[in-house]
Amino acid sequence: MFKIDVEKQLGNLLIKCSFEMDSPCITAICGFSGAGKTSIINMIAGLITPDKGIISYNGREFYNSSKNINIPANKRFAGYVFQESRLFPNMKVKQNLLYGSKRKSSASLNCNLDDVCLLLGISHLLDRYPQNLSGGEKQRVAIGRALLSNPEILLMDEPLASLDELRRHELISYINLIQKHYNLPILYVSHSVDEIMQLADMAVYMEDGKSKYFGNAVEVLNKSAVKINTNNSYNTIFEGEIEHYNYENSTALIKFGGGCVESYCEKVENGRKVRFAVNIHDVVLSVTKPEGISIRNIYKGKVIDIIKQPNNFYDILVDIGEKIWARISNGAYKELDIKNEAVIYVMIKSAAISDTLKLVH
Repeated sequence: MFKIDVEKQLGNLLIKCSFEMDSPCITAICGFSGAGKTSIINMIAGLITPDKGIISYNGREFYNSSKNINIPANKRFAGYVFQESRLFPNMKVKQNLLYGSKRKSSASLNCNLDDVCLLLGISHLLDRYPQNLSGGEKQRVAIGRALLSNPEILLMDEPLASLDELRRHELISYINLIQKHYNLPILYVSHSVDEIMQLADMAVYMEDGKSKYFGNAVEVLNKSAVKINTNNSYNTIFEGEIEHYNYENSTALIKFGGGCVESYCEKVENGRKVRFAVNIHDVVLSVTKPEGISIRNIYKGKVIDIIKQPNNFYDILVDIGEKIWARISNGAYKELDIKNEAVIYVMIKSAAISDTLKLVH
């Protein structure tokens, strides 16, 4: 469906990116600032020309250096939502929304104003000017404008970066709704693990200009976790579904690759897909089966990797059906006498999970 394999020298940074999207979904492009994330979607949009390579969508080549093909940006039918809304201040919301709405290809969306306004909850804003909108309202209008340009693919460059937590949560729901409603492929640039957990089906991890990992979003986040999290602390991310919700205790039983985990959460229906993160510091290890303790989530596993950290701590990777990292002190490491292939018990507090539990739409 979508393919990119390009190289571009930008100053001292050589960008080399290659991945393919086989079906319409949300694909996150993540990594540190300066890794080349925005440059990638600018190349897709036609705002930057690669030095060589190919960019194609549904068999139509946007760019192919060997064939001397470079379709202009306005004929690529890619909707673009920037970090800032970039609305025209002298135009009312309705005029902003309809700007560019007449361009269309045979494969473009066929959006109309009423449907987009209803979907994004902005019908009441049509007669306002951008300066009279909140940050969240501006971004919803910007998304609406991109949709009404009838794109074949939607590009989003950190569209939630300037919003507060409440508005980010609100916009995440709208972005998920858009993808499902229009079955539209979305490339979403972000350095926020929280956003990617809630939005992305697939992910590309960029490092020093190179696309280092590509695949399922959870797998990519786990591979890159040590690099994209700060303070020398990182999470293992899991995906599962709600097996049972206990209304009396306000707890959910979540089935995942390691078995089941219990977590406190607000009311949620059975079968709902969720993701959660477990911080490396919130995992407790025992070489014997724990008894008479308050921790509810206990798993039997096998040690598959041991890494000594510069600060004299040890990171232990355990397979409990899925891989999970734990960090222990040098003293605990010696006392427990942990070795590769050893059987070990992993414990996770429910409270440590509840703070990170995210519904996946």
